[in-house]
Amino acid sequence: MKIINYTKIFRKDCIKIFKSNLPKFFAIEELPFFEDFLDQYTEENYFVVKMDGQVVACGGFFLDTKNNVAGLSWGMVHADYHGKRIGKALTQYRIDLLKKTYPSLPYKIETSQHTAEFYKKNGFKTVEIVPDGFSKGIDKYIMIMEVLVP
Repeated sequence: MKIINYTKIFRKDCIKIFKSNLPKFFAIEELPFFEDFLDQYTEENYFVVKMDGQVVACGGFFLDTKNNVAGLSWGMVHADYHGKRIGKALTQYRIDLLKKTYPSLPYKIETSQHTAEFYKKNGFKTVEIVPDGFSKGIDKYIMIMEVLVP
């Protein structure tokens, strides 16, 4: 498993990963937002995971200067690779980068009821639940990780 920076050559692979997670983890109406994100906002803070020459996961992190928070963005593993600890490795990689890049900020993620427990195990706490916040049947869990600065 190798984590490398996203470039536009991985766009189709990332869209394929997104579609593999429909309709449980993402709603189809989120696809244009993800495509726009891939085209506009990825810069150096978005990554792909390659295994055996295949792109099997993607995810990044962000800084929100308006709200003074950083966090995880658009993390996903191809459905065929769920349960292989790829998501855990990619999440830890991004959290480590957040701690190095933005050591004094809280970290945020917006996720669904299907992955909230995963992020809870990784140190995030639910601060708000919006029923059907992403789409009908997909609730939005807003979660925060407070970082203790020594």
